[in-house]
Amino acid sequence: MFKTKEAFLEWLGTQNKFSMKLHLKRIQRASELLENPQDDLKSIHIAGTNGKGSTVNYISRLLIESGFKVGIYISPYIISFNERIQINHEYITDDDLIKYANMILPIINQVEKEMKDEMTEFEIITLLSFVYFKEKNVDYVVYEVGLGGRYDATNIIRPLVCGITNISYDHMGVLGNTLKQIAYEKVGIAKEGIPLYTTEEREELLKVFDDYCQEKNTKLISCDIVEMKNQGFSEHGMQFNYKGLDLYIPMLGYHQVKNVLLALNIYEYLMKIRKMSIKDEYIYNGLKNSKWGARLEVINEKPLVIVDGSHNIDGVITLVNAMRLYIDKGYTIHTVFAALKDKETDKMLELLQSISKSLTLTSFDYYRANTAKNLYNQLNKDNISYDEDYKVVINKKIKEIKDKELLLLTGSLYFISKVIHYFKSIDKEC
Repeated sequence: MFKTKEAFLEWLGTQNKFSMKLHLKRIQRASELLENPQDDLKSIHIAGTNGKGSTVNYISRLLIESGFKVGIYISPYIISFNERIQINHEYITDDDLIKYANMILPIINQVEKEMKDEMTEFEIITLLSFVYFKEKNVDYVVYEVGLGGRYDATNIIRPLVCGITNISYDHMGVLGNTLKQIAYEKVGIAKEGIPLYTTEEREELLKVFDDYCQEKNTKLISCDIVEMKNQGFSEHGMQFNYKGLDLYIPMLGYHQVKNVLLALNIYEYLMKIRKMSIKDEYIYNGLKNSKWGARLEVINEKPLVIVDGSHNIDGVITLVNAMRLYIDKGYTIHTVFAALKDKETDKMLELLQSISKSLTLTSFDYYRANTAKNLYNQLNKDNISYDEDYKVVINKKIKEIKDKELLLLTGSLYFISKVIHYFKSIDKEC
């Protein structure tokens, strides 16, 4: 039995991060022994390569503003492990984490003994969330897929509606080496009779979605970006008009408008099946309050520091497009980047180099982190430097940034988590 959060997390860290046996039998059996708590949840399921977390955020904010008690399940976390399981954007408490960890521990032991196989870390956290959300009697739960879709532990839920943000190259060793293969894994969340909304636009990928949805006897709905009119960029958010409503989100980048579009379509569907009218203020206030950490987030004003967890090529393309809007406003960009070993970083680095007056490569304390030197060796050396200690890099850069310059810290979300922690420690010292 666990007496502290730290004891639980230490034990959790000894479990498999991933399993080479890709199936849902472990999580299904564990849930069955708990009388399938996930079946009692009104859930929404969100998959995709980029934008999943932001979309979960928008959907939950809209539902909360409409008066509902909303569970949120996300990964990875940025500041605290407790972020992964939330109700109305309040993190699960340490006491509840311990309580529900102890509740499921005998089940985990039984499943591992029966199946002669170890449950993964993600499966255990997902199982804990099922029990927690059921006992807390939430109105809705918005589940973010961890990896892929078809064999993701969250895929044993039977949601009211599903959404897929987009498809890009990521986790190819698990999901496949082509976009069509990756799309097939993502669309694996589709279930019979449950509509699937998407903002993916490429015809060849939509065909993969449509073929699978036809097999599952369900409907694929493509969200039309033309509904988002008068899109505009400010230094701290995006403005647009949707069905005659002038709206604002405190999130940067035109890609976020697409995420909002997906969230609005799903929200409207949920309100339709609930036969509940939608008030303009639900939408306006829900989106206005939808700040989401580590996604083009301004964490310091003077000097201007922005963090963004862009950890794959499409994410970096989106980031670079957003940064060009700052360049158009007269800013010069200094970039610091760190990544995991299993990421294809060469094209990402070239793109970041193209917008940066200086690009500094660094590393951080994590078993999957790439070294700064390895990243450095992938590039030509124009305005490039490296240092393995990200704290040294940040301290140096902060002193150098002038007016109309900004410091962009980007790459792995694990790196961004450490960066945000570090800035908080600096603030405390000040």
